[in-house]
Amino acid sequence: GARQGNLPTCTMATSLSSHQLLASAGLTRRRVSRGASRRRATSVKVRASYGDAQDGDSEEMHVPEDAFKNELGHNISPERKAATALGNLFTMAATRVILDQFTGTRHRSPVYYKMVDFLNENPLRNGNEWLAKLMREPDNDLRITAMRIIETRRVFAESEFNWDVVTRVAKEEIDDDTLEMNKQMLMRSLGVSEDGSPAGDASGTGTRRESEANSSW
Repeated sequence: GARQGNLPTCTMATSLSSHQLLASAGLTRRRVSRGASRRRATSVKVRASYGDAQDGDSEEMHVPEDAFKNELGHNISPERKAATALGNLFTMAATRVILDQFTGTRHRSPVYYKMVDFLNENPLRNGNEWLAKLMREPDNDLRITAMRIIETRRVFAESEFNWDVVTRVAKEEIDDDTLEMNKQMLMRSLGVSEDGSPAGDASGTGTRRESEANSSW
């Protein structure tokens, strides 16, 4: 019978599933800014009303420069940390796009199985390192595939990924999480559970929705 290739799930620090990777593609066309100084590590200072700030006054929020580091141990900003994670996600999404193209309508290309074997032996965690290793493979089919993934990743990031949705959903989830946690704190301080019964009778504080990405700092 035809060989059945079991496609391994791409893994990364944020532990995103293959389904979530493919579902993340949007239709909004929007270019990515690529400034010459985009890789420069910076500290983040923002004006925000929090803590004891009152009457419109704001305190300065400062993220320490050494709060986040890259694989070389260099300080990076939170934005750079997020950009690196997105870069890995784009590599995974592009890889799945190319693998899907190899499946065809009636049979799978032999390159599909070569890629499945490569993924099994080399799980995709760091996108750039994984692609560099794929490009060093002696098999020319795999090297060509690496180039296809690199180009697909570029197009996906520049014209397919919906950046507006990411910004909106991230802010909405933070707001929702904040509201939920404040609600739970208030209910506990009043000594009651969410259903109105004494807190001692409740087995928990409610089921939290599962997070799509667990940060690994």
